[in-house]
Amino acid sequence: MKQLKTLDDYESERQQHKYLLLKFSASWCQPCQRYAPVIESVSESRKDVAVAEIDIDTVPNVREIFNIRSVPTLVMLKNGAQIDSLVGSATYNNVNTWIDQTVNA
Repeated sequence: MKQLKTLDDYESERQQHKYLLLKFSASWCQPCQRYAPVIESVSESRKDVAVAEIDIDTVPNVREIFNIRSVPTLVMLKNGAQIDSLVGSATYNNVNTWIDQTVNA
């Protein structure tokens, strides 16, 4: 899972991948920290979706683009455009099911 630290990092990743899963989190967020291993496992197991993490305090511009109000939040992009989001933590299986439903919709 790639860490995006600037708006330019985000723009570059957005343009490189057909499907990009963004995990919005914050260093102070305990649920985000507990959720990290789940998303890391998803990132390692999925070859059809690129996964990147954005700290909302480090890159607030991207948070504003997606109107993120709560962390953790997952946002799925297809060809650079948002197609779905998932707010809150979920299990590995639930995240994979959500991804499958989102990319096959």
